[in-house]
Order: sequence, then structure tokens, then C-alpha cells
Amino acid sequence: MSDEGKVISFINMKGGVGKTTLTKEIGYHLATVKNLKVLLVDVDPQINLTQSVFRKFGFAPSESIAHSMEKSEETGSYRNIKVTKASIQNILNGNISNQNPTSDYTKAIVDIPNTNLSIIPGEFGLDFTNRNLNGGQLENGLYNFIYKNNLKNKFDYILIDCPPTYSSYTISALKPSDYYIIPVRPEAYSILGVNMLEEVIKQIKNENEVYFRDRSLRNLGIILSGVKENARKGIENLIEDIVSSSVLKDNNIEIFKNRFLYNPSLQSNMAYFITDGRAEKISKPNLNDLTNELLSRIKHMEGEKNE
Repeated sequence: MSDEGKVISFINMKGGVGKTTLTKEIGYHLATVKNLKVLLVDVDPQINLTQSVFRKFGFAPSESIAHSMEKSEETGSYRNIKVTKASIQNILNGNISNQNPTSDYTKAIVDIPNTNLSIIPGEFGLDFTNRNLNGGQLENGLYNFIYKNNLKNKFDYILIDCPPTYSSYTISALKPSDYYIIPVRPEAYSILGVNMLEEVIKQIKNENEVYFRDRSLRNLGIILSGVKENARKGIENLIEDIVSSSVLKDNNIEIFKNRFLYNPSLQSNMAYFITDGRAEKISKPNLNDLTNELLSRIKHMEGEKNE
């Protein structure tokens, strides 16, 4: 397998599927348990990934938010919150010149002290519905930033939390990606989001062929998320419908053997991370197995590519 870092987008055209949670949990596990250098990238206008990382490690995008965080119960009383102006928006709107690597880096990336984890924070309320606004800069910005700053040699994994809709921000996330993962909750109509996504992927690859000439944007598979360990029969029936769907067969999409199991703390506490929690019985081994399967799938696909 190539020593160059891998860029993976977590994406679905349907919201509420656990996309952000999987990005942060797998990313943090890779950084802490696997001791790999990981960069998280938040391109979702809801910025839940950014909020989760910032709350856990004491960062804020402004003085006013820092002040409110210092008083919040979640982060403890009057913590020393660090304010950062780093933002994905600085990359996408052209505020970064790529002429001063040190300055450019700090305008975009926050390195979390004493960890292998870094993040390009999101910007709340990105106008992700407007596909044509400054399209070239917006759609090429992240690709250019990653390659001009040699980030694939600085990080082992770059994980991107994508928006849940087709927009210039989606294109920006997928252009530098080597792989993508589709988180899916077993719900009625969930397969429609997968079908729509595959159409979007095909369109993006066709319209931007030059970006994928030397590397293919490959589907690592579907991760079923938010499933309870002993799921009731109705949920298992929905999962069987997904597994047997013609959409998966026609697009050659596999489903991860390991599901991402339900953990109520992930919904109740934004600063909660499984790896640092007490979930020794279920969530921790589940996350470890899921991450190992992800690494195994990448190794297998890299081997196929190099044959």
C-alpha cells in the first residue's frame, strides 16, 4: 500500500444517518488508538463535527462563543477556551494565498495539542445550496490546499464530513478524495439516498475527469449506523431489504460486516468520544472492530489497484 495518506469522504444525500459521528469517532480512534496522524475536515454547514471537537478540547471560533463555553456545564466552569480563526471558509473563498505555508496552515488547520489529531473547522451556515457562487474557487479550493501544502504526506488519513446535499461543497470534498463511505441508518427509504448519491458520484467524476485520471474515487462500502446490539425484528427486516437491494448490486456496493452500534451518550453529550469513555463492553470493541475493517478494506483495495 502506498505510504501517501488517504482522503476519505463520509457522505450520504440523506441527513441524520450518523455521518458526522462516524467521521469523528473513527478519526479519533485512528489518532489515539492506532497512533496515526489524522486530519478531520468539516464541510457540513451544520458544523457538528467542529462543535464536538472544539467542546472536547476547549476551542471556539470567537470570543463570545468562548465566553459562553467557559460558563457551560458541558465544558466545566470557566475553562481557558482558545479562540481560533481557522476555518474551511478561508480555503473555499480564496483567503489563503498558498504563498506563506505557515500562515496558510494556521488560517485553516487547528492542531489539537498533545494528540495526533487536527481539524479544518467548519463555518456555520455555509450557503451550500448555491452551486454557482464562485464555483471554480469553491469547488477546487480544498483539492488545491491539500496538494499545495503536501497534506497527504503530513497526515495518514484525512477524513471529510460532507454536506447532505449536492452542492459545490460536495464537489469540493470529493475532488481530493481517494475513497468514500456511505453511512446508512436502517429506515424506510434509506436506499433512495444511496441511489441518489451514486448518481451524484457518477456525475461529479464525469464532469471532473481530469481530477480522477491518476486515482479512482472508490466506494469503501455502506456502514449501518445507530443499530442496537440486539435489534428488533423490524430493523433486521429493513437491513435485509438494504442488503438485497438492486441498488447495491447494480453499483457493486458492499456493506461493512461490522455495524456502528447505538450509544446514547453520542446524542446527549457533544463532547463525548467513545475512545475516552467508559463503554468497555460494547462501543469500544465495536469501534475498534469497525476501524480495523475499514483499514483492511483500504489495504485490500490498494492491493488491487497496484496489481
